[in-house]
Order: sequence, then structure tokens, then C-alpha cells
Amino acid sequence: MTAPRSRWTAALLVGALVNPSAAYNSSIFQTVQPAFSVLLGSEPTIEALATAPDGQQLYHEGGAYHPPTGAFWCVGDKTPNSTYRPIWRVTQTDSPATVVIENITHNIPIPIGSYRNVPGSPLGDVILFAAQGTLDKTPPAGIYAMNPYPPFNTSVVIGSYCTNVFNSPDDVTVSPDGVIWFTDPPYGYGAGSRPHPTLPNQVYAFDPRTKDLRVATDMLVRPNGVKASPDGNTIYIGDTGAQLFGFAPLDPQGARTIYAFDRADGFLTNQRVFAMPLAYASAADGIKVDSYGNVWAGVTGQGVSVWDKSGMLLGVIHLPSNIGNLGFGRPGELFVLGGDTLLKISVSETVVGA
Repeated sequence: MTAPRSRWTAALLVGALVNPSAAYNSSIFQTVQPAFSVLLGSEPTIEALATAPDGQQLYHEGGAYHPPTGAFWCVGDKTPNSTYRPIWRVTQTDSPATVVIENITHNIPIPIGSYRNVPGSPLGDVILFAAQGTLDKTPPAGIYAMNPYPPFNTSVVIGSYCTNVFNSPDDVTVSPDGVIWFTDPPYGYGAGSRPHPTLPNQVYAFDPRTKDLRVATDMLVRPNGVKASPDGNTIYIGDTGAQLFGFAPLDPQGARTIYAFDRADGFLTNQRVFAMPLAYASAADGIKVDSYGNVWAGVTGQGVSVWDKSGMLLGVIHLPSNIGNLGFGRPGELFVLGGDTLLKISVSETVVGA
């Protein structure tokens, strides 16, 4: 199918840097450090590739790019009174006039986060999805693999921790050595789509070569977005706290913060604050890393924030959308999942997803 398309007004969403060598501020692209100007390039633009009818949240999560086919994979919010989330395969992204968005039939129970598996992994060339799961626990919550080519068949990669069902896996990434990292907060229970949690809120690591599944850390309040650095030695995890879905009041111990961890023998160590969004009350949900090691995060109510690998804020792209996730495409191409709108931000072609 081809989704409804519209272009947001240029006055609102298209900006250009007059002097890319110096710090620059506008209502959209806010440069905090000069390096951000280099990332943006001379004429960064934003356009809506597709806008859902009646405000439906069709473009909400996911954010996996598959270079061999030039396809960007994303996930919609669940439909009213349903536990089904649509998976979209987006191609021909040059403009709103050319974009093609296919609704992929699947049986993954409430998919949310997604990531393209790394070449050389025994799982092969697949798109991995974190599946929140449903109340009846069948099929199980966990990590699923989807063939990125027709017929787009799926299989369960990880369906439980020993005999314990997962809470509601939210996001997944793969480090360069092929290890799969995923977060398991209790948000499915809060949304009424999962049973009461029986496991702590944890981050897991799974090595498909050895089949070793282990708890990597349990030191977060509500672990959410997760991403590995280009060399795989650092794992970034967003902690979206406890305020969503009627949980207890915001926990001051780490809620709404992005943390960095070092890897050591399959575990995550040396937890430290990496960054906190300028809009503290907002959550840094989707996290992606470019080939330079810069961290790009979708911040609800603010837009996209970018930090270098030391945690220094480089700049902010202010967007009037409820950002759910984001993902890189071709060089210089960033997709932002704004709920009812799929945005493409064009920046410097030196910006490439890790």
C-alpha cells in the first residue's frame, strides 16, 4: 500500500544553516556545539514522507534500516481494542511523491523495537523485533527474527528466560560481535496487555553462537531504548522511569536518564550517567548511534537530541511531534517516527548509522 502523504509547511519544518562553521540557533535546528553544524550540513531539511489519517499512530516504534533492499522498517502503535501492531516496510524514500509503504503481515505479538542483525551472525540476514507479548502468553514475548525478503516469515529467537516469561521486551540491538541486547520493562502490564511481571526489570544479552542468555544488568528503573557503540564496547540504555501508565511517582534514582555501560565478560559494568534530556520531564525513548559514535535520541515533547560519545550535548532538532523512535537510512538520512507522521531529516551525507 502507499500511505497518505503530506508535506509539512516549510516555515515550520525546513531550516538551513547560514554559517555552518559557527554555532547556530533557529526554531528547529539548535546548535549547541560547532560539531553539530558539521553533522547537519549546509542545508538540513525536514519533510513528512507520510501522515496517517485521523491522527492514527501508524509510525511509532521500530526504526531498522536494511541496506541490501533500501528498506526502513517501523512499527505502529496498537490499534484500538487490539493487541496487534502493524509492521511497515518503507522504500523509495526520496520524497513524499515516491515513498511506498507496505503493511507486512506477521504474527509477532505486539512488536516494538527493531534492529537489523549484523552480517556474519548465525541467525543470518534478518530484522530482529522486540515483542512485548500478550495476556495469553502465546506466542511468547521475546525476540523474533523476520526475513527481510518475501514471504517475510518469522521465527522466535528468544521466548523466555529459563522457564520464566519476560515482562514485555521493548527494544533490541546487536553489537558488532553478534551479541543481541534487549530491555525488558513492565510497560505491557501497565498498558493492560501483559500479566503481572514475575521478573525484575532487566537488560539481557544473548549470544546466538553459544546460545548463552544472561542478565546483563538489573540496575535500571525502567530500561527502554538500547544501542551499542560502533566498536561494541559501550552499551547505551535509556531509563524512562516509572511515571508512565500509572506507575508509582517518578523514581529519582535514574529515571529519564541515558546511561552508558562497559562490557565485561558478557555483563554490563561501570554504569554511569551519559546524558539527561534538556526537557527533564520527557523521556529519551529511541536511541541510535552514528558511525562517529554520536548518540541520537528521540525525546518526547522535544524532538531529537544528539550527544557526542563523551556525553556532551551537540544540538537539538526541535519537532512538534510525539517522538516514539528514530533510525538512520542511507548516508545523510534520518527517519523520525512521530506517531501520526513519518519524517525524513536530511543532514550531511557523512552521517551514517553505526
